Amino acid sequence: MKAISIRDLSSGYGGDPVIRDISFDLEEKELLAILGPSGSGKTTLLKTIAGFLPAQSGLIKLDSQVVSSPQKIVPPEKRNIGLVPQEGSLFPHLDVSANISFGIRRNPKKTQRVAELLEIIDMKEYAHARPQELSGGQQQRVALARALAPTPKLILLDEPFTAMDTSLRAQMRRDIRNILTLTATTAIMVTHDQEEALATADQLAIMQDGRLIAFGTPHELYEKPASQDVASSLGEVNAIPATVESEHSVNTELGTFVARIMGDAVLGQHGIVLVRPEALTIEETDSPNAKITGSVFHGHDSTVTVSTNSGMVLKVRESQQHDRVPGTLCAVKVLREGIFLK
Repeated sequence: MKAISIRDLSSGYGGDPVIRDISFDLEEKELLAILGPSGSGKTTLLKTIAGFLPAQSGLIKLDSQVVSSPQKIVPPEKRNIGLVPQEGSLFPHLDVSANISFGIRRNPKKTQRVAELLEIIDMKEYAHARPQELSGGQQQRVALARALAPTPKLILLDEPFTAMDTSLRAQMRRDIRNILTLTATTAIMVTHDQEEALATADQLAIMQDGRLIAFGTPHELYEKPASQDVASSLGEVNAIPATVESEHSVNTELGTFVARIMGDAVLGQHGIVLVRPEALTIEETDSPNAKITGSVFHGHDSTVTVSTNSGMVLKVRESQQHDRVPGTLCAVKVLREGIFLK
């Protein structure tokens, strides 16, 4: 069943729309990550879903009921949506239990619900701690529990890991993913972090200049992007000039290799083939086609920069440590299927 359905939605702050013609559906219990650079419209979309901004055109349905359209706007407090802001925004004068129960103060079962949520977020021993006694990750878990307390139909998370360091972000991604799964909650998370989106989401929406340019599973969009912009949104990608040689292959400076032909390209069609850095390999050879120009060690892997015989610059990701010396001649080969675009 669809938890939220958006059709041809445009919205903004009173003038020209900031987001335009947005359409997608999200099933119940799924987590959607909205990915895009600053200024792409992610937060505007989130505010419109929450009810803080009106729809200038199009509509939003929650549980098949229209909550936003040019003719109708259901106020935020009546949408049964939970919101987790960037910084958590816990009440400093209230302890953890009181923060969690804030939105259900008049519910006769609030004590039971708070106990249940403390168990889910694994913070029973912090029930009477104040927010300032907690770590940043703990505060975000409490903020999520507070948003979950009224049993909302939908949770909105606005870049919830921004203020955390790298190791804590990774742990919090796992924690929040697990909490949402345990509570069977549908969620939409705004992020500008590619790794965060790929690691956390069931569905992924990519925004650019106020428009939705792609929607699908992280695996689909990473492996089979419909454009170079979509591919670049999810990490580094090499765009290599290519010519369609057969139904399943292209010819390039690096040789002929298998490629998925997107669209209605025909034999002899010129375009580009998109190849991820991890789909390339470097070999020593008597017939070099490139020269190593640099290498960056990341710990778990390295990114090697090469310049081909034509001067094209490519990125190669290697999982094994090699002593790559700038100036060394080499052969770059393609290991996996590329994506051909006109």
